Amino acid sequence: MLMFLVRHAESTWNPMKKIQGQRDPQLSKYGKKEAGLLAKRFKELSFDAVYASPLKRAYQTAEIVVGKKTPVIREAGLNEISLGEWEGKTLRSIRKEYGETFDRWAVRPTRIRVPGGEDFKAFVKRVKHTLRAIEASHKGGNVLVVCHGGVISTYATLVLNLPPDDVWCLTVKHASLTIVEVGADLHKLITFNDIGHLMGLGGFKATEVTHVD
Repeated sequence: MLMFLVRHAESTWNPMKKIQGQRDPQLSKYGKKEAGLLAKRFKELSFDAVYASPLKRAYQTAEIVVGKKTPVIREAGLNEISLGEWEGKTLRSIRKEYGETFDRWAVRPTRIRVPGGEDFKAFVKRVKHTLRAIEASHKGGNVLVVCHGGVISTYATLVLNLPPDDVWCLTVKHASLTIVEVGADLHKLITFNDIGHLMGLGGFKATEVTHVD
């Protein structure tokens, strides 16, 4: 089975550099353009199933990508990590208010819990359980999963057998494509963070310390 993982397109909060976590802003106009380019990329490809995080920015991306060809299954296990008190705040204000806590979390997330947020180790278990369940439900074919940067980065660390704390070494851009070949005994990372379909839009910027949003 081939699993096609897509990070949601740009939301209305992304240009403001607001941390979203499990908050629920919708796609921006630019984000809808990104999703439209993904739809063109997948025009000749059919999916046996499509799963998406119920959060608007992911679910709307999935709807644009597949149109009415395939029903989109809402899967809460694909939600982004809850970032508690940081949600709705800008990176600048978080750094100012939480300083050392944020810096330590951005390097070793398993050792720091975001105030009021989800424990990172529990998040890793959730991602693993959810995606393994999707894998088990589809022994062959193509499956599309539209979710969030933290979810895709975490899944990649599981596929590559990397320590969970290495998660932020993996950049996942908006509307990017990651492909994993799922085998009985071995998972293979075929493509990671592919944004070739977006090159015509331009405007790419340096990645922030954390892309969990």
